[in-house]
Amino acid sequence: MAQINDNKRAPHFDGSNDSYWKAKMTTYIKSINRKIWKAVETKIEIADPETPIMAKEVLLQNNDIALSAIHDALDERKFDQIKNIKMANEVWKKLEESFEGTQAVKSAKAYILKEKFARFKMKDDESVPEIFHRLQVLINDLKALGEEVKDKDFSHKFLRCLPSRFGTFVTILVRSGLDTMTPNQVLGDVMTDDTYRDNNEKEKKNKEKKDEKKDDKKKSVSFKATTSSKGKVKQDTSSKDEGSFTRDDEKMTLFMKRFGKFMVKKGYRARRKKSSSKNKKEARKCFKCNSKDHFIAKCPYNVTMMMIARRARRTRRRIRKTR
Repeated sequence: MAQINDNKRAPHFDGSNDSYWKAKMTTYIKSINRKIWKAVETKIEIADPETPIMAKEVLLQNNDIALSAIHDALDERKFDQIKNIKMANEVWKKLEESFEGTQAVKSAKAYILKEKFARFKMKDDESVPEIFHRLQVLINDLKALGEEVKDKDFSHKFLRCLPSRFGTFVTILVRSGLDTMTPNQVLGDVMTDDTYRDNNEKEKKNKEKKDEKKDDKKKSVSFKATTSSKGKVKQDTSSKDEGSFTRDDEKMTLFMKRFGKFMVKKGYRARRKKSSSKNKKEARKCFKCNSKDHFIAKCPYNVTMMMIARRARRTRRRIRKTR
């Protein structure tokens, strides 16, 4: 006789995700006993009233165990919807109609999910595992509505959504055949190829960085060599120029010394000194009378000559008038 496993609790259902709860609840009831799930899946009918009482009691007990498990999983609001139903199969169908809808609603939902499956694409900021998870959730929703999706179709759709960098690898997988591979195996092969590619790209980047560092070092060394060689050339040219300048200066100083001696012998420097000393000692004189006591502006001889000239002009005028 079947009994409830007290170590497990029924998954709680609040009406938010019915497909998730339905899958977990199905597994929970089956874990109790397969006969208990049969009481939920099929309606119990006791048509023959002459059926032995013991067989009838077993079927009813299985129904009660399944009904109790469903009651434990529901909250108070959901329980009010099915509390008067006595058969587990009817309760299960009532919950399916309430949260999944009727057959028409299910077919409409399935149509919408099929359209999503056909237009399924990778998002810009999405990784490979995230694509696989989103596609898997969509397929599970289709299966919950009774639609059949093969693993081969799942794998093909997943490979078509991958970025272009997986083009060669996808071609190899498709040619090798996906009939014997599960979607999880396909995901594992794709992730393996992706890790190899990432490692190769990292190695290339590291090599490029090392090459750039080597080039920078070579450039710095060559720059230092050119600057040092230029410095040596400048030092050599400056030392040569300094040597030539010092030689020219020595020649010029010898020439100036000899020329000075020659000028001294000729007496040019002594005459200049005498003339300058005379000019300093001699005082200025009047240009009219050569007197040192006054200048030409105050010279008395200059005044008398002017007076004599005036008198002469006056006499000339008088003589002209008398004539």
